[in-house]
Amino acid sequence: MRGKHMPRSSKWPVFVLIIIVVILAMIIYGASSRNQAIKNQKTVSHQSNLSSTRSSSIKSSSSNSSNQSTSSSDVAVKSTWNATKNKQLSAFMSQWQTEMNQTYTGTYDNQKPDYYGISFPTALENGRLSGHIKFDNQNTTIEWSPNGSSNSKNQVLAVAVGQTSSDGYNKILYLFISQESQPKVYVSQTTNGEDLYFTETKNTALENGFSQIYTGN
Repeated sequence: MRGKHMPRSSKWPVFVLIIIVVILAMIIYGASSRNQAIKNQKTVSHQSNLSSTRSSSIKSSSSNSSNQSTSSSDVAVKSTWNATKNKQLSAFMSQWQTEMNQTYTGTYDNQKPDYYGISFPTALENGRLSGHIKFDNQNTTIEWSPNGSSNSKNQVLAVAVGQTSSDGYNKILYLFISQESQPKVYVSQTTNGEDLYFTETKNTALENGFSQIYTGN
């Protein structure tokens, strides 16, 4: 009939709206997924860097510990007194005393040096000199340790007694010592009753000779 119109269908706009909503949802979801993937990638990369850093740190620490252990081991080997070094000291003293035009008896030759009635190493072993040793006028505790194995701060590795004159009265006493793992040579030419007074030797040849033997392999 004329003048009358058929009602338009409302389904088309609704369908279009649904499609638009779906497309927008897909776009939003896709963007969200990409952002999450980027975050995950950054997290994995950060964790990987941390793991690499920790691994490098552990390797470095392990390497340092190994080097320190090796260094400590080398020091221990070099500072240990033994029969070989004792023989080397004997050979050195034989040459040195000839150059000094003096004669020495030493424990390195399995002798018992006597210093004005004090016999070594007996006087160190039986405690006779306990409280009677002075280094640079300071009371000092020393211990007889021919293999360098004691825990004493001052380990006496060898003893030598010589004469600087032919009358038997001008004697000189040397102590070859490991002092806190350092080679030292102390000398005495004086007594005061039972006390023995020592100072570090000023004879550089003797000092250097003992030091080379002590620190050698």
